[in-house]
Amino acid sequence: MSFHTLAPRLQPVAHASLKYFTYRFGKNGLKINTEISPGISWRPTFHLKATSSLIVAAEVSDGLYPEILKIAAHDLLKFDFPVAVFLVCPLDTYLSDKKQTSIRSLKADGFGLITVDDHTVATIQHNCVPLAQHLSEDSLDTELGDLSPTLKVTFRAAHDTYAGNVGQGLQAGGQIVEALVMNIAKGAVKANLVNASVLKQSAADAIDELYSLQPFKNHRAALGGARDFAKEYRNIASHPAKSAKEAIDKIRKCKTGFINAIRIAKNLCAVLKAKGYKIVIHTT
Repeated sequence: MSFHTLAPRLQPVAHASLKYFTYRFGKNGLKINTEISPGISWRPTFHLKATSSLIVAAEVSDGLYPEILKIAAHDLLKFDFPVAVFLVCPLDTYLSDKKQTSIRSLKADGFGLITVDDHTVATIQHNCVPLAQHLSEDSLDTELGDLSPTLKVTFRAAHDTYAGNVGQGLQAGGQIVEALVMNIAKGAVKANLVNASVLKQSAADAIDELYSLQPFKNHRAALGGARDFAKEYRNIASHPAKSAKEAIDKIRKCKTGFINAIRIAKNLCAVLKAKGYKIVIHTT
């Protein structure tokens, strides 16, 4: 494979990283300096199909955050195929960013990072997921807002799961919502507002029972939001994608669902606080 368009210093970097990528992902659909799609304003140094529903692309550069990646990201987020993007650079370029300002920005925006040393050894410094799946730590912190420390930790653990598997991550977020609903149900039982049998029901059925109670009249919006969430997102995780289009649709729905789970959790916590009920979370 030829990388003659690159500066001489970067050509061995490109060859070493390509060797690493093909070892890890195979050579299916390998293209050099070729656009991924006419609608994407970027010709990656190389890209290939890691799976039938994932393209992995690499930009070899002597800069830690080339402007072309920001341009490409805008197009890739609209592209109906999951794409994970890595920046590849010489190790000394990586080390030159003493305060890691550019490196942090690259990671925050969802790009992976691979370095190649003087012995042409490629090392992955930071892995990545498809850009459409990425939810940055800053965005997560903003969403978590003023949730309790315990719930923040629980949602961050769910986010770790989400980063590895969107369906399972959404499921983990949904379990937190269900646990909060059951906390409300337990409080209602202790207040003699509802029969203890509600605790044996599903979260969705428990919501239906709580929704009809006069003491929860002012909290029906929060309960209804949790009910809609359960209806819309509960089965997404269990449906495997059969095509790249289905895969990207699932990623987008799971990302939206995960963020919604946090927002619904906030509303349910407000109900618990207003009623004076305890919050105890046990998820698997």
